[in-house]
Amino acid sequence: MKTNTFSFLHYNRFSFGEQIVSQFVLFEYKYLFSIILFYFHKSDKAQDRFHTHAFNAISFKLFGRYTEYILNDDKSVHANIRSDVVKYFPRNSYHKIGNSTGCATILFSGIWKPTWKEYKD
Repeated sequence: MKTNTFSFLHYNRFSFGEQIVSQFVLFEYKYLFSIILFYFHKSDKAQDRFHTHAFNAISFKLFGRYTEYILNDDKSVHANIRSDVVKYFPRNSYHKIGNSTGCATILFSGIWKPTWKEYKD
């Protein structure tokens, strides 16, 4: 997803396959940091691709749950139901989200790098 360098109080809705995500950008200045509220809509499906991020981030789960699928270096997949309230997301880790009960998180990200990656079978 491509966004502006600076955003303030901006709403966006997108999907990766059948997983719909609502995003409300509270503040984003990619050269400093971002604060973004995410809502993963209820779905028994998973996003259709693994992805990294352009930033390191810390996420706080507000309510609900989802399953995070992590792609390992050997292309094996580890599934983990998110139970932690606080979670660190390193920028170079491939993951995707699925099986959401309707889950809200708030994400605090660091400085954006120019690229991120996606992996799709």
